[in-house]
Amino acid sequence: MNLTLRQLRAFAAVAEQGSFTGAARVLHLTQSALSVLVRELERELGVRVFDRHTRRVELSDAGRELEPYVRRLLNELQDGIACIGSLRDHQHGSVRVAAPQMMACTLMPQLMQAFRQRHGGIEVRLTDTLPEQMIAKLEAGDVELAIGPDIPAASSPPGEVLRRPLLRDRHWLIVPAGEPLATRRRVTWRDLQSRPFIAPTRDFMQRLAGELGDAAPVPVHEVSYMTTALGMVAAGLGVTACPTYASPLVRAWGLVMRPLVAPVFEREVVIYSRAQRGLSPAAQAFADFASAFVAALPAPR
Repeated sequence: MNLTLRQLRAFAAVAEQGSFTGAARVLHLTQSALSVLVRELERELGVRVFDRHTRRVELSDAGRELEPYVRRLLNELQDGIACIGSLRDHQHGSVRVAAPQMMACTLMPQLMQAFRQRHGGIEVRLTDTLPEQMIAKLEAGDVELAIGPDIPAASSPPGEVLRRPLLRDRHWLIVPAGEPLATRRRVTWRDLQSRPFIAPTRDFMQRLAGELGDAAPVPVHEVSYMTTALGMVAAGLGVTACPTYASPLVRAWGLVMRPLVAPVFEREVVIYSRAQRGLSPAAQAFADFASAFVAALPAPR
C-alpha cells in the first residue's frame, strides 16, 4: 500500500467540508484534481471512504473508521513541522493549548497577550473545552498543552501524561452587591446553608463534599459552566463560588467576591503535556512563561 500525504489531506478536507467543492477551495486545487486524489486513496485502500449523494458527500463506514487516524497523523506531522521551524531560528513556531471555558475567558487571554509581547513570533492557538475533555484532546494530539484544574479521575495510565503545577487557587463567594453577605469581611461555608447555592460545575459538590463534609451547602442548581452560575447570581437566583482567576468576569457582571473560610477551599491548576512526546520549543517557552506569569500576579484584594 502506497498512500501519499496529498491523498490523506484531500480525504481530511472533504470529510471536514462535507463537499468536494469546499475541500478543493481550502486546498487550492481544482475539483477534478481533488477527485483524482480521493479515487487513488480509495483504490489503495480497496474501499470507498465517501458516500456521494446529489447535494452532499458523507463519510462511509470505512471513512468514519479512518478519519480519527488520519487527523491524528496530520496533527503529529504539523507538530513536527512546527518543531523543526522553532529549532531552526528559535523565534517562530506555534503551540496549541486547551483550557476550560472559565479559564479560557479570564486568565488565558491575559497570559496570551503578555506572552505575545515577549515572544511575538510564536502563535498561541487556544481551544476552550470542558475540564473533563482536556486530557482526551491532549492524548488525541489536538493540543500540545492543556491548562486547567487537576483532575485525577480523568488521568491516563501512569506515565502517559505529565502534570506541572502552575498555581494553587482558592474559591471565593460570589454574591450580588445588594446581598447581606456582600458586606461581610469573610463568610463560612456553613453560612451558605441558608442561601440558595448554585454549584458552578457538575462535579463541584463531589469535590467540595470531600473537604467540607456536612458543612457543604446543598445546591439548588448544578450547572455545567461557571459563566452560567454567574449569570444566575446576577439575576438574583442565588450565590455561587468561583476561583480567583474568574475575578475579571465577576467584576464584569457587577458581582462581589468575599473570602470563603472554614475551610479555605483550594484547588491546584496544572499544565498537562504528553509524557511520551517532548515539548516543542514553542510549547516549552509558553509553559515556562505561564509559570512565571502567574507567580507575578498580584494577590486579590
